[in-house]
Amino acid sequence: MLHIRWAWRVRVAAEVDEELPGLETDARCREIEGRMRRHAEVEAADFVVRQAEAREREAQRAAARAEAEARAAVEREWAAAEAAARQAVGCGECGRARSAGLCEACDHRRQTEALIGEAGLLAAAWSADLTDPSSVAAVTAEVLASIEDAIAAEWEQFQQITDPAVLEAAGSEAVENAAAHNAFLTAESAAAEYWQQALAVLGRSEEAQAEARKAYAAELAKLWHRALPDSDDALRAATEAAAKAQTRTAEHPSRRAAGAAARPGPPRAGSVRVVVAAPARACRPPAARRRPQGGDRMTELSGVDLARQAMAAAREAAKKRRPYGEAEAAHRHGCTLGRP
Repeated sequence: MLHIRWAWRVRVAAEVDEELPGLETDARCREIEGRMRRHAEVEAADFVVRQAEAREREAQRAAARAEAEARAAVEREWAAAEAAARQAVGCGECGRARSAGLCEACDHRRQTEALIGEAGLLAAAWSADLTDPSSVAAVTAEVLASIEDAIAAEWEQFQQITDPAVLEAAGSEAVENAAAHNAFLTAESAAAEYWQQALAVLGRSEEAQAEARKAYAAELAKLWHRALPDSDDALRAATEAAAKAQTRTAEHPSRRAAGAAARPGPPRAGSVRVVVAAPARACRPPAARRRPQGGDRMTELSGVDLARQAMAAAREAAKKRRPYGEAEAAHRHGCTLGRP
């Protein structure tokens, strides 16, 4: 604060010397002091105004906070009243009281039915003729029966390891909720396994392998891999690109099948038994369905075999363009190639 006053005094003195040159020392001092007093009075008045404005803004903020708190309290009351009214509504599926329109068991049944439909379509994506509705229906029905059998087995195991007195004390609603949750977990596990199995089978298709080979060759054709196409880094990058392309190609029909099951209609009463098949014991298409027609043998190349074939092709291509590769590699290492 002191340095500000000294700065103002210097400024006022300069103004007095410029406006009133030739003043005597006493007159000059009185003029400077008079102007400094007037400046102090203006600053004091401005300070008072600023304090009043600050108090007014603080009062406005306090009023706004009080209004917001009151509005939030009213909204909380409305939300609590709506939640209570919604909770009082019975289940639209089974009529259970105070279920907010859909009880826990019915919600799990809906999700279980959607997961079973997804698993069936995923199995049909690789084991059935997608142009034949009867073939798709047969596979989905087989998957449904298998998953329902697994649900029954899981529920029976749950009952064996649980004390009957505990189940009786919990009540019928709790037992029904537990059964529906057991079915949901089993169906979820089955759908995940059918998804992985669909990716594994569709990844061995000719289309997926062709995309993998294209991605492998495209990765090796990049500028930074041309000098040493058979190096560990180049082969690793090409193998990763091929695996990604193979998985991406296999995921397309699987996602399309899963998307078809993602919009299930309202579950029908009794359409899914409460008690679903663990994916490990889920149905597998018969061997005849997987065996190709005719006398041709099915060649199923794994990702390792595909990588080996691509590596051999890359080595052959590297041998053909060896002079360019050696010259570029030598240039990078700062040496020259001697003539034989």
